[in-house]
Amino acid sequence: MKQVEKCGGCGVALGRIRTDDIAPYFTILIVGHLIIPSLLMVEQKYHPPEWFHWILWIPLTLVLMLWFLPRVKGATMALMWHFGLRGDEQR
Repeated sequence: MKQVEKCGGCGVALGRIRTDDIAPYFTILIVGHLIIPSLLMVEQKYHPPEWFHWILWIPLTLVLMLWFLPRVKGATMALMWHFGLRGDEQR
């Protein structure tokens, strides 16, 4: 997921903003909060066989991760740009 050097619409320099590991972290957080409660509700209500869980939840998790990751990275970059952060700040 390479980011563009500058915005095609407004020309803001985005190439210097480093999101590093925060976008995957937030993506895992979001998808985990969607998948785990759903998995538990299905298990409690229907008691499906184990193979059903493997066929349903692993592909669904992968699809959601791949769908959310670019959007979360874009949102993270937007927030960092808004607050004037570049990702290489020192304490």
